[in-house]
Amino acid sequence: MKITKKIYEFALDRIEHLLPLVDDNTPPDDNNAIELMIMSDIVVSYEKEHYPIAKPSPVIFHQTRQSVTGAQL
Repeated sequence: MKITKKIYEFALDRIEHLLPLVDDNTPPDDNNAIELMIMSDIVVSYEKEHYPIAKPSPVIFHQTRQSVTGAQL
């Protein structure tokens, strides 16, 4: 199924509605938890296609690692 922007935006709205209803104590077979997982999968799928995050080049990765101090870890 092709995920359209309309479906993506609907999923975002549903996630905003569902997040307060689902927590760590919610059983995995709860309807809200199941719907939250489905809506989250839709958002992830759409964002991977439309907002891909490129892997950093080895040079940038190395520079970033060097700039992180022990205090930041």
